[in-house]
Amino acid sequence: MNLGIYIHIPFCKSKCSYCDFLSFVPKSEDEKNKYVDYIIKEINLYSKLYGKRCVDSIYFGGGTPSLIGTKNVNRIMGAIYNGFNVSNDSENILEINPGTTGDNLYKEIYKTGINRASLGLQTSDDEIIKSLNRTSSFNDFLKAVDELKASGIKNISADLMLSLPGNTEEQELKDAKMLSELGINHISAYSLIVHENTPIYEEIKNKKLILPSEENERKSYHDLSKYLAELGYERYEISNFAKTGFESRHNKKYWNLEEYLAFGIGAAAFIECERRKNFSNLKYYYEALDRNALPYRVEYVLDLNDKMSEYSFLNIRTKDGISLEKFKEKFDEEFFKVFDLKKHFDSGLLKLENAHVILTEKGMDLSNLVEVDLLL
Repeated sequence: MNLGIYIHIPFCKSKCSYCDFLSFVPKSEDEKNKYVDYIIKEINLYSKLYGKRCVDSIYFGGGTPSLIGTKNVNRIMGAIYNGFNVSNDSENILEINPGTTGDNLYKEIYKTGINRASLGLQTSDDEIIKSLNRTSSFNDFLKAVDELKASGIKNISADLMLSLPGNTEEQELKDAKMLSELGINHISAYSLIVHENTPIYEEIKNKKLILPSEENERKSYHDLSKYLAELGYERYEISNFAKTGFESRHNKKYWNLEEYLAFGIGAAAFIECERRKNFSNLKYYYEALDRNALPYRVEYVLDLNDKMSEYSFLNIRTKDGISLEKFKEKFDEEFFKVFDLKKHFDSGLLKLENAHVILTEKGMDLSNLVEVDLLL
């Protein structure tokens, strides 16, 4: 089975008010370069263990990966290509915040081996963007799309965040149409999630910002999903929409319980039935690599029940749902002997279609109720 690779870049120009990810503002260019030096050390260590495995997806996430610049992206890509058997058609993705790039990133990024870009838009309303403490503007986004296409990268994904304070459903639909007209192939659309340890939580708690009702949030999601379908995007997972042939290979690895390595602080991997998590403390991460030790801890080892559960509650979110045949092939178990989901079929959350267990439209809204019963 092919491997995926995830690289975590924790640097951001500023911290978005809703962000709960492991990220921080770097003090200098030297700090970025040093971090990349250590990522390359980690890649080299892993290549001795798994270098013969075929890699068919590479994903730079963060943080703001584009902030490290073209030279550092190129250094990391070079280390991966030197250490691993990377397939000729590997999907190589870089997350980009359009307002945080320099050194001709868009013009040069294609030369590093990146062939897919994921742009953080959230909304085209600059006032809302400012309220979230994001550094980019709508014009930055438009410029990024133009320059990426000119560089040779035409496989572009964009994020839309629904139910933002101050936004409207009408604006969300306009944004979807705009993305389609720009030739964006993939759209991730998801609602704002408010975490307690973020600035936006306090603003909402103190009623400085007002979130839409749950009913309005669901309506926005339904209407956007329907509109994106009219524009030619297929919802292949609850929050992901793509034109034919532009689904994310890397995302599918997560959902199908395929193996992937992860480099950088706090990065999570799945390999040899283990869920691994790299040290989140930069000091400990560096010290481990200085000892030529892999900088992770094993969070847990998946047994058969864990594998069946994870495979099922991740796949149930996709358009194809859970294939009864693939489940049997993968685990040598009959799906309905393992899971009792009768109440969800009776209540209209699930349907059986071509030997696949699939969420209905109603089930897409209430998927968490089904996912709970897929835990063993």
